[in-house]
Amino acid sequence: MTAETGSFNYSNPRAIHWGAGSLDQLAPELSRLQVTRVAIVTTRSLLAQEKLLGRVRGALGAAEAPATEVIGQHAPMSEIEDAIAHTTEIGVDGIVSFGGGSAIDAAKMIAVRLADRHGLAYRGLPHIAIPTTLSVAELAGGAGYTEGTGDKAGMRDVRLLLDSVIYDAELTLATPMSLWLSTGIRALDHAVEGFLADGSHPFSDVMALEAVRRLFVSLPRAKAAPEDVGVRTENQLAAWFSYTLTGPAATGLSHVMGKQIGARHGIPHGVTSCLLMPHVMRYMERTKPDRMAELARATGSSRDAAVDVRGLISLLGLPQHIAEFGIGEPELRKAATELAGKYPAEDLLEIYLSAL
Repeated sequence: MTAETGSFNYSNPRAIHWGAGSLDQLAPELSRLQVTRVAIVTTRSLLAQEKLLGRVRGALGAAEAPATEVIGQHAPMSEIEDAIAHTTEIGVDGIVSFGGGSAIDAAKMIAVRLADRHGLAYRGLPHIAIPTTLSVAELAGGAGYTEGTGDKAGMRDVRLLLDSVIYDAELTLATPMSLWLSTGIRALDHAVEGFLADGSHPFSDVMALEAVRRLFVSLPRAKAAPEDVGVRTENQLAAWFSYTLTGPAATGLSHVMGKQIGARHGIPHGVTSCLLMPHVMRYMERTKPDRMAELARATGSSRDAAVDVRGLISLLGLPQHIAEFGIGEPELRKAATELAGKYPAEDLLEIYLSAL
């Protein structure tokens, strides 16, 4: 028997802090990174949460925050360009992102573009994220944005990878429960797609299966107890575990199909995972039955992981049908045709229609 060979590159941020009160790590991290002037990149909803934003500002230590940049859903490139121009004008040497995937992805691109203007070809400006959803954009060396046409696009660059992440569940309590739970399903999608990815990935398989188990247990508990900071911390840890194989997970079939209809039709990323993941799993079962059987042991039934996932989405009260968003077969046929390549258009359309 020939021994299996492989390689693994751990590509999460260097420092990850978690637990209630871990915001206290922001000042030491900024000091370690020698940051004195930061731009805070956030969302309109969090800008309105003056108390929470005030806590972030109060945790900067010796650093000051001369700029607060606001980014909308799906990270419109026009808003990112405006933020780059403004932060260039006032001068900053680091970024703190506070929000969900759109704010964090935008902050990554701002950090890299500002570094280019500082002549730092080898890295982006120091970037610390304080996430308020479970989408785990903070763990990836890639970033998504929306073009002026409304189409989703993305960039990959090792310099996009963050320096630090702070998972302080106390700062997530203003996140609407529907958003919290749907991004939790997004994290589940990361774990499933990473586990089903082609190739050998034994380290991330262990993490992915543990993430699946933890999300199945802790997401219903979060719905039942919205103010329980301990449960939200459990959610955050499970989401972190879901995303150690970042590249293949982010380019899995459910993710790609979701991005194709998400930005164009105004559907958040977490919701696209709710709509598509069970149907993609059913499709993948045709070629990876053994992997799907192992997933089923993690989801709890030992019989049918796709049914279990669909049951969890239903239990959490999240959307399950694409038609709820005013999309019909013509739009789905167009999306399938545009995505065709690795997978035939007719297969993609079959998945889309099964989710309709």
